[in-house]
Amino acid sequence: MKVTINDIAELTNVSKSTISRVINNSGPVSEKTRNAVTEAMERLDYKPNEIARSLSLRRTMTVGVVMQDIRNPYYAYACWHGDRLLEKSGYSAVICNVDNDPEREQACLNSMGHRSVDGVLCIGPQEETANIVRAVEEMEIPVVLVDTDPEIAKIDTVNLDNIYGGQLVVDYLVSLGHRRIAFVTSDFTSAERGRRAGYSEGLEARGIDLDPSLIISQGEGQWHRGECPALMELIRKGNAPTAIFASNDFKAIRIVRLLHRLGLSIPDDISLVGFDDIDAAAMVTPGLTTIHQPIDKMIDIGVRILIKRMEGREGPTEHEVLRPWLVERESTRKVR
Repeated sequence: MKVTINDIAELTNVSKSTISRVINNSGPVSEKTRNAVTEAMERLDYKPNEIARSLSLRRTMTVGVVMQDIRNPYYAYACWHGDRLLEKSGYSAVICNVDNDPEREQACLNSMGHRSVDGVLCIGPQEETANIVRAVEEMEIPVVLVDTDPEIAKIDTVNLDNIYGGQLVVDYLVSLGHRRIAFVTSDFTSAERGRRAGYSEGLEARGIDLDPSLIISQGEGQWHRGECPALMELIRKGNAPTAIFASNDFKAIRIVRLLHRLGLSIPDDISLVGFDDIDAAAMVTPGLTTIHQPIDKMIDIGVRILIKRMEGREGPTEHEVLRPWLVERESTRKVR
């Protein structure tokens, strides 16, 4: 038969209300009584009723995790890591993939409210954060944004210094003798816009005029289909860059395939740099030179802040900003 709280009370001669405080950690209990109840629970292999427990605590022990595009390995890994961390702290993750669609993002946030999650972790939210701000106001639950601009006053954020990362790429390529450097992107997320700003500022700092024809932006759908007609046309016209900076590794790996179709070799004909340092960056041939984004640490910080807020601990809004670093592999070389 299933062990109940009555069995624990009979074994320990402790009231059911005191046992409930021990189980839910919801009130003062002496250390001696707490130890006695805990030992009895272990001896009888008592499993608390999580549904009743959540109702008692007015918590569901679930967290909504909202991501932009699970097809991108960066988001998939970030979500996996977050899920593992939440599980270790006793929370279950409810995953929502919004496919880079603001309307789906809004619907997803509404769904999180209906599910009565205890908090929401948004990974790579879009520039327009009205949906998230509205969700915070309406649901009255903690929300932490990871990998987005840190200037939303009332929401905790964990971000990467993407401008600095973009500057790192330009400084590195210029040190190899490159001056005609293309930047390819979807310009969709705030992270990509930061990298574009770093690219522009890096060129200016090196005394290189910005050539608008070398900035190529297209929709995420085209990238997922492995297309980049503007880059292909630029190269076919004999106006190819000597190096390409892709706004993330996913796009950089697509470009490897596109350049191969044109009969071009990386890095002999064109050097290539990505951003994120996903696992596949070290697996492709040639290995991809990229900017390492410490996503593990970013998610660690985001989950820590979120759990703190869900547990009711107040404090000033946190805006953490981490710095990336360059990982040099075989996809880049000095200009001959």
